Amino acid sequence: MNAMQGAREADTNYLDREQLTGGVIFGAAAIAFIGIAIPLIWRGAPLADDFNNCLAPAELGLGGFIRASWQQLGAIRPARILEILLTAGVCRSLPFGVAIAVPLALTITVALVGRALLRELGLPSMWANVGGALWLLQPLGTEAGLWPAALHVPLGLALALQALRLYHRGRLAWAAVANLSAALCTEQVICALPLAAALVAAGGERRRAAVVSSVVGALVVASFMLWPGANPRLSAGVIERIGGLTVNPAFYVGYPAVGLGLHSIPLAVRWAWPWDVVLLAAAAAIGWRIGPRVVHSARPITAYRRRSVLFAAAALVVLANLVVVFAVPQQGSPRVFAPTWLILALTAALAGASIRWRRPHLLGTSATLFAAGAVLSLMFSVSVRLESAEFTSRAAPLIAARVAEGGRIAICNVRRTVVEPAPRGAFAVHEFVYQWAAERALQYYTGRHATIYLAGDLWPHPCPPVADVDAVIGFDDMLAAVQR
Repeated sequence: MNAMQGAREADTNYLDREQLTGGVIFGAAAIAFIGIAIPLIWRGAPLADDFNNCLAPAELGLGGFIRASWQQLGAIRPARILEILLTAGVCRSLPFGVAIAVPLALTITVALVGRALLRELGLPSMWANVGGALWLLQPLGTEAGLWPAALHVPLGLALALQALRLYHRGRLAWAAVANLSAALCTEQVICALPLAAALVAAGGERRRAAVVSSVVGALVVASFMLWPGANPRLSAGVIERIGGLTVNPAFYVGYPAVGLGLHSIPLAVRWAWPWDVVLLAAAAAIGWRIGPRVVHSARPITAYRRRSVLFAAAALVVLANLVVVFAVPQQGSPRVFAPTWLILALTAALAGASIRWRRPHLLGTSATLFAAGAVLSLMFSVSVRLESAEFTSRAAPLIAARVAEGGRIAICNVRRTVVEPAPRGAFAVHEFVYQWAAERALQYYTGRHATIYLAGDLWPHPCPPVADVDAVIGFDDMLAAVQR
């Protein structure tokens, strides 16, 4: 009797340690992501579409701007209206960091809902926490998680995960509502959710869950086709989209490489050298220590079932990226990769919990070294963003001093970034890579309206001569003036 009681107490103590270790892993990832975001919130500044979402409602009226947005994009991604309301409500009345905090909160929500979904699917608490932590460690997750104009990404993913939880419970009506809401936020979930719903639903409900999700997706796609808007990127035909699959073969390598951090992590390690040695060494030591505890909670399954899990995950990745590869032109970025990263993070937790690990120390060390590299990549991304925002805010008065109200100015020899090297993606660029963004930034920081012509490596045309504009300024000269 005493032996049985002792065994039960040992099991209870083990479960308590497992939950504690899993909670520490998840908490460390959440604290790291929030801590990295704090400087950006504190010194918050708009980026790209944020400027237009701030200024246009004041010019056209909030209703007028929403109507103009509908005319341009139609029924596609109506969650953009929430981004407009958020930015317009915060801009000029509150610190812009308040707007940045909203997608941050939604990103944490995705981690919490994803962790809850894994627990409901029967994963041990340890591995469910690992899955949530991995989501937060997307190497360039700042672009989706800390950009008000990309709020639709974490919002759509949180709703998609909640829909899967409802499909799992058999609550199909509420699942359809969450599914619809997710599809109206993030187009990439439309094709993937029917398969995901079938995978998580109870055995007798799988077909019904897939049918409900498919019907919801079909209705959303039909609405997109009925009200496509005037954006020329949305008017490409089927033949043009199929032909576009072979236009840029490098896209199929570069897009996942950037999203997985294969580009940004090495740059971040170089950026933080030599101080990152301490972080990497500490991460390796922690991983070596906790590796056995993590793998001890695994529940191995047959090789056939593991292959089924991996095959299903690969299918979900393909379905989630159909809208990406068929876009004309193809455009990949860290925020576009975020749905794929979520699938990979949850799959890693599912797969990790199903394997009998023979070298737990090596697994733990490898995992924590990756986590440290991802944290460095996130820090690097925020650092570049802060420098880029500072450059834009200080360059705007210099431009305003060279051009009168309503005038024309050319900025020549423009580079993609003001920091070299820099990660890929919209979060690393400045406002002078788009004419409309440059003009809006000038208006935001100085109140001056001007037409700005841009020339450099990103444009096929030369810089206009002085005779055609009121002033010409070199990008390097502007950068040097800002850095004085």
